[in-house]
Amino acid sequence: MYSADYLSRYPFFRDVLQTVPLNVMHDALTGLVARSYILRFIQSLIHDETPFSLIIIDLDNFKSINDNYGHRTGDAMLESVAADLTRFVGEDGVAGRFGGDEFLIVYFGSTDYDGMHNFLDAMYAEGGVFRKNLRVAGKVIFSTATVGCAIYPKDADSFDGLFALSDKTLYRGKSKGRNCFIIYVPEKHAHLEIPKLAQRSLYDTFARMAEGFDRGRDVSEKLRLAFVSVQDNMRMQRLFLIDSDMRLIDPESGILGHVESPEALMRNGLYACHTFEELEQSCPALTKALSSMHFESVMLTQAARPGRAFGYLAFCPEVRTMHIWQESECAAAFFLARMLAVYLEQHET
Repeated sequence: MYSADYLSRYPFFRDVLQTVPLNVMHDALTGLVARSYILRFIQSLIHDETPFSLIIIDLDNFKSINDNYGHRTGDAMLESVAADLTRFVGEDGVAGRFGGDEFLIVYFGSTDYDGMHNFLDAMYAEGGVFRKNLRVAGKVIFSTATVGCAIYPKDADSFDGLFALSDKTLYRGKSKGRNCFIIYVPEKHAHLEIPKLAQRSLYDTFARMAEGFDRGRDVSEKLRLAFVSVQDNMRMQRLFLIDSDMRLIDPESGILGHVESPEALMRNGLYACHTFEELEQSCPALTKALSSMHFESVMLTQAARPGRAFGYLAFCPEVRTMHIWQESECAAAFFLARMLAVYLEQHET
């Protein structure tokens, strides 16, 4: 919770505190700056032409936490995240609650791409705010979030323009599978439109996957070309094939060795984890192989047709990332596994 002394460092809050009690400026649940005051603070900075970076944070899958654990646990998680954000931002800015499971950070520590990349990357690294287990209300919840960022006045010189760009990068992060941060870069993001990001991303990914798969001349090339669109639009870094002989195959480099069948872990043809604890018990060789490449999580899908299994596909996110797999990523993995199974069934000798 911000003190009057801390907020008084900024002219806007110093003036407001002359007529408004400190507790009124606080969000009642989290202790961060309340929505109306953080927005007015941003407007005052733009009026005074003070450079800063605007960060929008949206907790991933928060509704499911409320649905599965109850709203008291959800509230406890919001309080925990707010405390971590306050600690992490330190004396370089101010954090506020935007509403629901969304937060804002006004950050003065850097107003260039490299500096913001380092700051946000640390937010997800060990000891940061996200990609870690939170112990709240007697539950252990793995916390992730999607973050969008734009910089005043480099990217936009108005309140509405700055928010529009931050919102656009946030949606871009959501369309890439969440659990990531996106910093506005005109060359990458100026042409993007939020409705298209929200409505067309999964369709476009599937269409490009199918096109790439059809262009490939053999299994390895088909997987490589199909996976390109997944890498572009979702947060997956590497794809491996486990064939019917339980050989782990990298479509780029070939056979990596033999592993165990993950059949016992499958649930409707899918297994996804954000740590290797369960995987290591059933598939130690596979776990060792993936760990040696610095992966910490994996999603496995079975390439199967009625009455016949052809193997598995293993999808890995960024290295050293405990990933919460999204429904869109699971759908893309299932789609690619099904295309592979149909192809292998049709080309059996």
